[in-house]
Amino acid sequence: MKNKRITALIAIFTFMTSFNLNSPLWLFVVTFLFYGVRMGLFQSPNNSVIMSSVDQQFLGIAGSVNSLVRNFGMELGVSLSTIILL
Repeated sequence: MKNKRITALIAIFTFMTSFNLNSPLWLFVVTFLFYGVRMGLFQSPNNSVIMSSVDQQFLGIAGSVNSLVRNFGMELGVSLSTIILL
């Protein structure tokens, strides 16, 4: 089951690299909607597992580190894609 999910995610990313200025808008919307739903379905259980594995006194720190890593990853992704595409 896990391999199918990874394969589907790789297929979506590969498909997204084929977009260009002439690609229809509906294709962007459908692809990014599917990607957003998959990420949303991942984030909630992932956060629950992380927060449930931490002692009560460290919940604030764990939430902060989780948010920091997520935001850093997004910013790094935007920066790298900008460098590659420009």
